[in-house]
Amino acid sequence: MRSFRDLVLGLALAVQVVAASGAPQAVEAFTADTWPALQAGLKAPLAVVFTTTDCGHCPAAIEHLASVLHRRRGGARLAAVVMDAAPGADDAPLLATPHYRVTDRLFAFDGQAAALRYRVNPAWRGVTPYVALLAPGRPARLVTGEPSTDELRAWLDAAAAR
Repeated sequence: MRSFRDLVLGLALAVQVVAASGAPQAVEAFTADTWPALQAGLKAPLAVVFTTTDCGHCPAAIEHLASVLHRRRGGARLAAVVMDAAPGADDAPLLATPHYRVTDRLFAFDGQAAALRYRVNPAWRGVTPYVALLAPGRPARLVTGEPSTDELRAWLDAAAAR
């Protein structure tokens, strides 16, 4: 049987692992200014998954992206943008959701959804998952649904070649 000390040390180690994993610690507001700021401030590739809390395909898409990006180890980051939750309204369940915990940043729409979607892409009507593959100095690649591994490799290779 484990001692109380062993249990406390195990719990402390688990907390350190979760903290070191890069899981988001807060839900950030995604406003009309966020999209251009994300693109302008890029120093490394960033995959942005637009999702909703009831999207059936989004968890697998997010986890697939996280798996590819973490295997690549090229500094690429992953963000999720939840379109049907407001930041500050009920952040704890979002932060505890396993497929959001594999992202580096977690946003929630803060404003009128149609206007925020238009800011990302005027032709986008809100189908999720909607993935934006961003790279410094390159136009965004926009994908409806889960990007294939080949699409992700091409995006990462192009970003590395710049």
